[in-house]
Amino acid sequence: MAAQVRFELCRGFSGGARSDGGFTLVELVTVMVIAGILAAVASPRFFSNDSFKIAGFAGEVRSGLRHAQAVAMASGCDIRVSLGSSDFVLQRWSGGSNCNDHSGSLVTLTRPGGGSFTASVPVNVSISTASIYFDSLGKPRDASSGALLDSALSLAIGTDTITVNAETGFVQ
Repeated sequence: MAAQVRFELCRGFSGGARSDGGFTLVELVTVMVIAGILAAVASPRFFSNDSFKIAGFAGEVRSGLRHAQAVAMASGCDIRVSLGSSDFVLQRWSGGSNCNDHSGSLVTLTRPGGGSFTASVPVNVSISTASIYFDSLGKPRDASSGALLDSALSLAIGTDTITVNAETGFVQ
């Protein structure tokens, strides 16, 4: 009988009639509600990568502008940067009396790792168009008139903005 009393005392401390074999209905419903909220909030981020496309293309344009300025200063040749509605391209003049003779034809620069320095604008990304070139001092000039930029050039790529300083050509 002593063993039976001891069993009853232990049973009373473990929660009485509660079984340790599973979860209650309240616990299951709570977990399902939390999982549903997380799925509703997080799934659009996984299936829409437009923000990543914009950031990647803006980074490529920013890098290309800096590369164009560096090549212009290192080579002493004018380097043209064209940002159109469908593509971005870095070019230099060739076929004239020298590399700064704008009467020659434009040749696309090659990337340091190989391939041409062009990039297509991602689908559903709005951009502002511009055409400038960097001279041998690294200063940005208007591609059509050849005049130095009189104010900073702001390029909008989706929600990102790239600024080219008019005096120094610094790209940020």
